[in-house]
Amino acid sequence: MAALLLLVFSHAADAQQQQQRRGQARETPRDGPRIDYEAVMYAQPRLLDEVMASVLPTEKTEPSTYFLGFAGWAEQDVFIREVAQARDVVDERLGTSGRSLLLVNHLSALEEVPLATVTNLEIVLRRLGGIMNPKKDTLILFLTSHGIENLFAVQFPGFPLNHLTPQRLALALDRSDIENRILIISACHSGSFIPALSRPKTLVLTAARADRTSFDCENENDWTFFGNALFNHGLRKTTSFKDAFASAKVLITQWEAKEKFTPSEPQISLGPDIEPVLEQLARLPSIRVAPIARD
Repeated sequence: MAALLLLVFSHAADAQQQQQRRGQARETPRDGPRIDYEAVMYAQPRLLDEVMASVLPTEKTEPSTYFLGFAGWAEQDVFIREVAQARDVVDERLGTSGRSLLLVNHLSALEEVPLATVTNLEIVLRRLGGIMNPKKDTLILFLTSHGIENLFAVQFPGFPLNHLTPQRLALALDRSDIENRILIISACHSGSFIPALSRPKTLVLTAARADRTSFDCENENDWTFFGNALFNHGLRKTTSFKDAFASAKVLITQWEAKEKFTPSEPQISLGPDIEPVLEQLARLPSIRVAPIARD
C-alpha cells in the first residue's frame, strides 16, 4: 500500500509540475484540528442513513435522474469544490435536486458528509438501487481525484482507505441493478476504467486517455480542466452529454495547447442502448447559464 501511494503521489506531482509554470501551487495546510479517527469511522452508518433519508423516491410515471458525487483526495481543496459545484450544475440543469448526494474526503466535511470510501460508495449504490426504478431511472456518477492506470486514488491521511479499481467499481454498479448509467471520471489515466465499465446502457466520460495525465488539479482552483470544461461550460449550455463532451474536448485542447501540456485526450464510451436516455435528457428545457469562476 505504501508503494502504491508513493506511485499515486508521484503521478500527481508529475501532472502538477507542468502546471506550476503559472505560479507555485499552494498546498492545503496539513496542520489543523486533531481528528478523532475512531469517532469519524463510527459515525459513517449514521451519516449514510441521514443522506439517504433525504433522497427523494422515484417518480411513479416519469423517469427520474439521480446524481452521486465522489471526491476522493482529501489534501487538495479543488476536489471538494469541483464535486460540489458539479452537483449544483446537474441539480439546476437536469433536475436532480433532492436526488443528489455526495461522498467527500475533506477535513471541512467530516461532521456532515460521509467519507468518500470504496465501502461507502458500494453501500450508497446498493441503496440507490433500492430507491430508484433501476430500469427507467438514470444514475449520474461523478468521481474526481488523482489516479494512475487502473486505479482511482482514495486518500485521507490517518484513515486506512482502499483505492478504487475498475473491477470493483463495475461490480458495485452491477450489484446495484441500476441499468442506465452516466459515469464521469476526472483523474489522470481515467480512460483505463472504460473497458471494465462499458455496458450497453452506460455512457462513460473520462478526463484522460488510459496512458495520459489530466490537468489543473492545483489546490486553489475551483475546477480541474475536465470538470470545468464539461460541467461549468458544457452542461451550462446544453443538457446533451454528447454535445457537452464534444465542446469540453475543444476547450481542453485549447487550454492545454496554451500551457504547452501533453494532450490528455478525454475519452468517451457510448453504449448502444443508452442513446434514448441521453436523448431524453437533451430534450430538457435548455436555458444557457454563464460559467462561474475562471474560463
